[in-house]
Amino acid sequence: MRSPLVSSLVALGAALALAPATAQDGSGLRYQLSGFANFTVAKVLSGSNQSYMQWTCPCAIQNWEYVGVYEKSKGWQADQESLVGVQGTVHLSDSVSATAQVLSRPNNFNYRPTIDWAYASWSVSDHWTLQAGRKRIPLYYYSDFLYIGTAYPWVRPPADVYGWPIYAYDGVNAAYTGQWGGITVDANLWAGRFDRRDAPYDTKIYYGTPTNEKWESIAGGYLTLTQGEWSTRLMLMRFKDTIWQTQAGAPDKIITPGYSTVIGGLSANYDGSHWLLRTELNRFKQSVSKFQYDYYLAGLGYKWGELTGIGTVSRYVTRDLGAGFEGRLSYSLAVRYDLNKNWALKAQYDWSKDKTTAYTFFGDHRMLSFSAQTSF
Repeated sequence: MRSPLVSSLVALGAALALAPATAQDGSGLRYQLSGFANFTVAKVLSGSNQSYMQWTCPCAIQNWEYVGVYEKSKGWQADQESLVGVQGTVHLSDSVSATAQVLSRPNNFNYRPTIDWAYASWSVSDHWTLQAGRKRIPLYYYSDFLYIGTAYPWVRPPADVYGWPIYAYDGVNAAYTGQWGGITVDANLWAGRFDRRDAPYDTKIYYGTPTNEKWESIAGGYLTLTQGEWSTRLMLMRFKDTIWQTQAGAPDKIITPGYSTVIGGLSANYDGSHWLLRTELNRFKQSVSKFQYDYYLAGLGYKWGELTGIGTVSRYVTRDLGAGFEGRLSYSLAVRYDLNKNWALKAQYDWSKDKTTAYTFFGDHRMLSFSAQTSF
């Protein structure tokens, strides 16, 4: 009997095999099909002997959105981050198109394929594009490519920085691309909302009972400036955050009733012929609760032909509101080998210290990961 992951890989692989990457039917419609997949296996080598929620530690959380957690007692695990996705775009005319992305991943309905992106685009001019529908919130430098492993040097972007309970929005956005002198400009403005019922992040990591979260009145923007080998990105987003629990036969339990929240981020990256630099600095700040979350990463790497190595430090910490704080400090060494333009093989060693004082959390860990990643 096949596992859900194997079934999803076979089904989506067959779909890709049957359809050309770009085609045009008799009506003049054009469509494009692309995809990506990661097969990641990892093992916790050592760490804190304790328990947290349903996990027996030593353990390591490497995906916060869908709660990918590795446990030492389970040995090598391939069922926490391995995934496959397909994206299709139909061009109704030279300026109007529709795009959808289907993704099958762990801890999300047991690998059942779900639609992550679904939006329509209208190219108003050579520089401006208007879009409406469901898209990923571009909170981070790699937001649009978070699950496309060939886009970055690590097995996965540092988990201390990447991951919130709400990862998408339903709404509208305006995207701009252009040249200002010798600087390439990429900008985006977006607005919308998103509800996540029984959010895995809230339910499994923090509350232990089904918990919902809603981000509404979302309004944000980013500006990316690229000149030569340097790229700098500034992002700012404001929204109202509501967390609540639905209880049978009783009124909803409201945890955060629409608190005004701001997330800001700054990243600066360098890609030279040999050296590369990756940095991100972000802050989540809530007005009424006074909750504040600071997180960053800094990585320095070097390229030898098809081989890339990078060492990275990442950190997050919450503000101490009188009962202690939550925090983590992590280090990683990653190696990437590009078999060709579509395939990358990666290995990564992580060691991480749990700095949390407010409660018992995941604890320390050391882990080893291997991944084969492709985009097509």
